[in-house]
Parts: sequence; C-alpha cells; structure tokens
Amino acid sequence: LLLFFSFLSVCFASKSYDDHRVIRCLAENREQLDKLHELEENNDYSLDFWLEARRIGSPVDIMVSNKFYPALYEFLNGHQIDCTTMIENVEEAMETEKPKPKKIGSREEENFFIEYHNSTEVHAYMDKLSSDFPTLASTDYIGDTYEGNHMQIITLSTEPNTNKKALWFDGGIHAREWISVATVTYLADTILNGYGNDPDATNLLDNFDIIICPIVNVDGYDYTWAENGDRMWRKTRSPNNRSPCAGTDPNRNWEYEWGGAGTSSNACSDSYEGASAASEVEVQNMQDYLYEHKAEIKGYINFHSYSQEWMSPWGYTDKLPDDYETQNELSELATTAIKSVHGKDYIYGPIATTIYPASGSSADYTYGVCDIIYSYGVELRDTGRYGFLLPPDQIIPQGEEIYAAIIAMGKYIQERV
Repeated sequence: LLLFFSFLSVCFASKSYDDHRVIRCLAENREQLDKLHELEENNDYSLDFWLEARRIGSPVDIMVSNKFYPALYEFLNGHQIDCTTMIENVEEAMETEKPKPKKIGSREEENFFIEYHNSTEVHAYMDKLSSDFPTLASTDYIGDTYEGNHMQIITLSTEPNTNKKALWFDGGIHAREWISVATVTYLADTILNGYGNDPDATNLLDNFDIIICPIVNVDGYDYTWAENGDRMWRKTRSPNNRSPCAGTDPNRNWEYEWGGAGTSSNACSDSYEGASAASEVEVQNMQDYLYEHKAEIKGYINFHSYSQEWMSPWGYTDKLPDDYETQNELSELATTAIKSVHGKDYIYGPIATTIYPASGSSADYTYGVCDIIYSYGVELRDTGRYGFLLPPDQIIPQGEEIYAAIIAMGKYIQERV
C-alpha cells in the first residue's frame, strides 16, 4: 500500500532563537519593580519582555540571548530579583508549532484545527466556510494593509443586511499571538457547524450577527511565518521616519486617549504608539468599519495571548467607567463559563488594573468612541509554560472554552439590549 503525504507549503521564520531562553522574574518590592522597568526602558541587553513589569508580585517574563544572559543574571542577582528559567531553548519550543506531515485523506488532514496556519490558509478557510454555508456566511474585506494585504472579515448571519444586532471578534492584532487567530477561526467554524444542531449556536446566531476579523495585522502575521521573518514579531510592518526600527504597536495606536500611559514614543519599542493616532492603515480600516456599524455592534472582543485574562475598559486609566458593574458582571459569567469546560482559571477586571495601563487600545476606542458597552480585551492561554509558543494541541481546547464564553456573553447581552 502506497502512502502519500501532503505537506503544507509554508515557510517558517529564518531568524533563529536557538541561543535564547525565557526567564520569569518576580519583583518583591518597589525598588525591584523600578529596576525591571529600567531594564525594559533601556534594553541594554536586547531583551524581549513577553510579560511586562506590571506591579509588585506579578510575573515578568523576559526572553534573552545566551550572549547577554550572564550580564543580565548579574544585574538581577545584584538587586536580589528572583528569577527562574521558563523556556530553556526558544527555538526548540517553536518546533512544536510546526505542521507535521499527514496522510492524504486522513482524519488529521480534514481537521483544520490540529495545527497553526498562515494567512493565506486562514483566509482560504474562511472563504470555504462561506461556500459551505452560503445562506449563513459571507466574506468581505474592510481595507488593505500597509503592504497591500486584504483585511478579511467573515459575517455570520441568518438575516443579512437587516441591521441586526451584532458581536465582533478579532485576532492577530499582535503578530506573534498565533493562538488568537486560531481561536476566532475556530469560533466561526463552530457556530456555523452548530447552527440548527447545537441549541447554543442556534440561539446565538438567531439573535446576533457575528463578525470576525481573523487577522487584523496581516503584514506582521505574515512576517512571523516568512522565510526571512521573525516568529517573535509583534508590531505592524510600516517604516518609521528617522528610525531603523519598523512597525507600530497596533493596539496602542487607536484614536482614543492615544499616547498616554502604557505606550512608548520610542520607535524601537514593542509598545511604540506610532507617529500619531491611527497612523497605521490597519487601525484606520478597523476604526472606520466599527464606527460605521456602531449602532448594530453590541459586543466587541480583541483576542490576545497570553496570561488568561478577561479585561474590560479602561486601559488608559485606572478610573472605573460608568458601565463598570455590568461589564464586570459579564466578565465574571464569561470566565465562569471558561472554567466549566477544561478547568482553566481566567482573572477578570479593567485592563489598566488587571494587566497594565494601555492607552490607545481597541477596547477603549470601541467603548469610548463607539459606545459599545461590552468591549473587552481577552488574553488567551497560557500563564507562562509556553507563552506565545502555545502547542497546537491546545488550539481545540482553547477554542472550546472561548466558545462557551461567547455563548454566555451572547445570552447576557441579549437580555439587556
């Protein structure tokens, strides 16, 4: 019996992280926290802060090359900052994400969610869903990126073009957060396949249109897959004047309270705010669509990884918004639904006090400008074992628990709008 194998035609980033590790540090007092902030701001050792220095007692995850690790260790030890190694070899962890060869016609080949996919494959899968469910789904573009890539959306609707209430979900605003792309793609698939069979999916789609943008930052996401790219890239790919560093953080670039706490004016920073509010065309396209449809959109989630957090506005300030109580009540219901599936704990609360201040974020814009009360930023799995390099065998369980959360979200909003 001849066995035929199909291989995905994808290229993985050539930048090697074989000599990099990720360490987790804890600041036990204000002085130690300030030293970690100093490290992050000055970046003398070419560090990549996977989890930023937030507050005393919160984990700080730092990727560092072996070249700079001795000097970093000396600095941290000199200030009595306790650290442990979380990932010994980043390149080896990346290997777990790569697609494996599959037999043609096998069950594995038919399951889209056993591995991660590049943007071409994700967009093609969305088109396939719209073809498989022509009365329930359609794909469209909300604009093009800096590099000319299409920003695709898929709309799930039982009554297209009727201004029905809607929920919006997006992934991939930060390029290296692959699980966010896989998760929103899983949501589209599960809702469509469940309609008419699963009472929860049926009720959700009977009451709401669902709009999903699987990859906001297509240029950056493509760069994490490219032969000459970088798996750890976070930002957009637009050039910056008078700087050798490309890209802007597209979740610090929205036109609401732009340039405040939690952003950087340094173009080389992963949290670079951009030259001006909505300087990035990807953000402009998102803002235009969301503002145009703000009357219909009743819920918004911007998915990220990692740290298992369900967060509501505000990001720019620790002041509580007027709708905090109802936003927080939904957060509690959503995180309870998540835990009921696979036992995963998500913490919840406002962005600024749960994770860190983040001005110019999408959730602040959709709440502050579009009046979408139920606006959230959600950090997916895990809490640090794998970080951004979540193995693909967690895609389906991750999708299952987030599906439970959006079902709870839909029911809650349905009773109130």
